[in-house]
Amino acid sequence: MKAEIGTMPEATVDGKAASENNAPARGRKGKRRPTQNSSPGGSVRFFLAKSDGSNGIPSLDREFETEPEAIVESLKTGKHYFVISEWRGLADLTKRAPLIRKEVVSHKRSSST
Repeated sequence: MKAEIGTMPEATVDGKAASENNAPARGRKGKRRPTQNSSPGGSVRFFLAKSDGSNGIPSLDREFETEPEAIVESLKTGKHYFVISEWRGLADLTKRAPLIRKEVVSHKRSSST
C-alpha cells in the first residue's frame, strides 16, 4: 500500500489562514534617536581591575584608550575590566516646572608614555 500525499488545506487559528499568521509582526521600526548628551566622544573610559580583593568595592588600575585594548589585557592577565561613563546632573529652572537632565563630563586624555 502506497501512502498518497495530497495537499491539505491550510490550518486556521482564530479564524485566520496560516499564511496570515506567518506574516512578520508589525512593530515599531523607527530608529532610536540618540540624545545630545549620549555622544561617546570622551565620555567612556576603560580600566583594568586591580588584583587585590577589595570586598566588592571596584578598584581601578591601568586605563586604556579603547575597549579592545582593555579586552586583550583582560584576557592576558585574567583580570576584569571596567567601562565607566561620567555624568553631571543639571537642573533647568528657567521654566515653570524644573527640568532635570544629565550632561556628559568629557576628559581630555593626556598621553603619558
